[in-house]
Amino acid sequence: MKAILIPNFKKEQTEHCLNGLLDVLERLGIEAYLDRASRPYVRDGARVHFCEFIDAMGRMDLVIAIGGDGTIIHSAKHAVKHNLPVLGINVGRLGFLAQLESNELHQLSRLVQGRYTVRKHMMIEAKIQTDSEQMVCVALNDIAITKGDLSRIVDVDVTCSGKLVSEYHADGVIFSTPVGSTAYAMSAGGPVVDPSIASIGMTPICPHSLFSRTVLFSPEKELVVRAKYINNHNDLYLSADGERPIKIRRDSQIVIRKSDLAARLIDFGDRDFYEILNLKILGRGQRNEIETA
Repeated sequence: MKAILIPNFKKEQTEHCLNGLLDVLERLGIEAYLDRASRPYVRDGARVHFCEFIDAMGRMDLVIAIGGDGTIIHSAKHAVKHNLPVLGINVGRLGFLAQLESNELHQLSRLVQGRYTVRKHMMIEAKIQTDSEQMVCVALNDIAITKGDLSRIVDVDVTCSGKLVSEYHADGVIFSTPVGSTAYAMSAGGPVVDPSIASIGMTPICPHSLFSRTVLFSPEKELVVRAKYINNHNDLYLSADGERPIKIRRDSQIVIRKSDLAARLIDFGDRDFYEILNLKILGRGQRNEIETA
């Protein structure tokens, strides 16, 4: 079995976790691969193959992401191009998508024992269309359309099947997957969606309205977003999973739809979605452990 590791060295504990992980993988007989840029963080004598990250992906059996949710999402978007499963190890603050904490590396034996499942997670895409060109962005969490600057208001129309769904005068609009419902969309007041319920959520950010709420759409629907540019000349920006914003030209329309791609995340089955929600988001798990101690 070959695993390519994607560590986020911006996290304080990543280097320590990585070297511990390399020891465990060696004992399990799993070949570890790392991008050459990670060499300075690896202790002398560690069994690891240094490689060009992009070239090596196609030869791997799985991806192991070391970091927080952003690292896992970034890794999944690379892995999906090669249909590889991703295992997340949390060294970040939340790690909602991670299967393991940094002190649970002994559980990696489940990989060689086959004691895991691979769960598919819906992704969405934004197709940015003009008369002369087209660009597609894919997201596992969400796609946000904003002005890019703090306190700038967007004026957009959203249609579905040619019919107007809503007009928004807001700081922006978030289109989210079920996985992304616990991220930016939740912070903007959207609902938490069970990942087994395939849907596209549309949540306005700080709408200038008393009644704007999240709308959930069937995954078969296509939504079209157009800017109205009322009393302003500022351009829109689109960001997929919090990555670098893309400037949207004035003659563009943005089509939001379910992607044909699906992220594959390794699940050891120890906790279901609601247990993770209680532990990671609501903070109840730790409190209950204290109460029963």
